[in-house]
Amino acid sequence: MATTIYDLAEAAGVSIATVSRALNDHYAVSEATKARIRALAEEMDYRPNARARSFARKKSGIVLFVTDLHRNVAFENPHMFEIMTGVSRCLEEKNYAMLLRHVTAKDAPTVLHDLMRREEADGVIVHAGILTHALAVTLAHLPLPHLVLGQPDFPTLLCWMDINHEQAGQQAANYLLDKGYRRMVFLMGDRESDRISLARRKGMLATFAEEDLSFTTLYGDSSYESGLSLAMEALRLEERPEIMLCTNNYLAMGCLQVLRQQNLRVPADIAIMTFDNYPFSMLTQPQLTAVEVDMYEMGQEAARFLMRKIRNPLLQTQSFCTIPRIVERAST
Repeated sequence: MATTIYDLAEAAGVSIATVSRALNDHYAVSEATKARIRALAEEMDYRPNARARSFARKKSGIVLFVTDLHRNVAFENPHMFEIMTGVSRCLEEKNYAMLLRHVTAKDAPTVLHDLMRREEADGVIVHAGILTHALAVTLAHLPLPHLVLGQPDFPTLLCWMDINHEQAGQQAANYLLDKGYRRMVFLMGDRESDRISLARRKGMLATFAEEDLSFTTLYGDSSYESGLSLAMEALRLEERPEIMLCTNNYLAMGCLQVLRQQNLRVPADIAIMTFDNYPFSMLTQPQLTAVEVDMYEMGQEAARFLMRKIRNPLLQTQSFCTIPRIVERAST
């Protein structure tokens, strides 16, 4: 006969409610008690009934991941799927499921309000790409636990989690200075809207300033075509750069193409480095040195926090997670 929660509670010498809270990682149960009950559950081969448990705790067992899944998004933002994989795998360990919903920035406030009314989910992870002031107001007034992935570009009390892009810029700059590079050109997207690259640039500027150095920044639209034109612009500078640092792989691919056309060797004549270790940095010739951020880990951290917030709705966070690292390859 299968072990029941009553059997487990009797063996542990605690109430059924304590067993339930411990197995659901509730903040009100000590870590020692949780560990003891989990060990007993494993020993007694206890398998909770997911449907009964969801009914008892009045939870759906579902977390929404809300983002704009427009055409070609996998190429424009390949990291999103690493994040979603991390979220999904972590939720599975907690007997939750991730439900992916396509929502545009315009429709997000109405859609989320409707989902909350129907009680279809216990929490929601919102990609910052669809975050607006209107959505922020909606999330702030909904009882649905939330987490925004990406730092909002306006003041807000919403919970959010992001990569420390400024720190990534500092790491890139320190690496290049340690390698002896001084004449650098930074290729990035739009000077107004590319907030991630601007944060990276801020970190690099601070690091270069410590050595009384500066660098040139060229602005484009983050595409391969932009990489072609920006690389040509960099080569027309009064002093040819020693290193081109690109804010993504698409710009770096454009730079490589231009340098080949100009019969310039990488890295002997000009070195190239890129932010993001995906999707192309390992496929080029030479392979590109990259600043890597573990987006899978970020997804897991996001899911862990949301699980805690579902159990304790007063929990708040506005934080950075994961540490960027340099993956050195032949291009530098």
